[in-house]
Amino acid sequence: MRRVGPGAARLILALLACQTAAVAAPAQQPPAQKAPVAELPRAPDPSAPPAPDLTPAAAPNPVQPCGARAARYESGKGFTMVITRAGQVKTTNPLRPLTPEVNEVLQVVIAGKVATAYGPDFTTLRRGTAPAAIEAMLGGPIRWEPTLPTLADPIAIVTEEGSTLAQLTFRTCEDPPAVKVAPKPQAKKKAPAKRPAPKAVEKAPPGFSMPQGAIAE
Repeated sequence: MRRVGPGAARLILALLACQTAAVAAPAQQPPAQKAPVAELPRAPDPSAPPAPDLTPAAAPNPVQPCGARAARYESGKGFTMVITRAGQVKTTNPLRPLTPEVNEVLQVVIAGKVATAYGPDFTTLRRGTAPAAIEAMLGGPIRWEPTLPTLADPIAIVTEEGSTLAQLTFRTCEDPPAVKVAPKPQAKKKAPAKRPAPKAVEKAPPGFSMPQGAIAE
């Protein structure tokens, strides 16, 4: 057997050490981790209190009709009109007797005073005065409804010529506002008529008798 020199022996030992390290390297790697198993959702416990709802509550939308309450309308310029009653005036046109004319009438409160608005529909209305004056102008009585119906939104108030005075939008239902009651005009007391003083009855001279009816009373 040939002897191996010290240099060759060191080289052989180095090669053997490299082969041993290469074989042992895969064994030293950590085992692969398993993927976590997803847990199934648990059924809610009926005895547990309900979780608080953190979603913000939506603002309530204005709803019509207001029924026995009043309907407040506003314009973009701060003008407010409160509708307290709604009715109709039906009249007959002699030229069209089979088709009655219908006017919608609203009793409104503006700045604490009662007024009216009228027109062929609730969309476009003309401003009016007291209900009695509207009845006299339209030629018929106002038949008021017991509650407010569904009104138009918006409502346009126009002049007699048709130009727009205000464009009003429904805001909310509210209690009918207090109104200023106009004082009733008092009738002037007539002074009693003055009666003319009765004429003095002429006396007949002594011994002379006047016939009955000769002097008018």
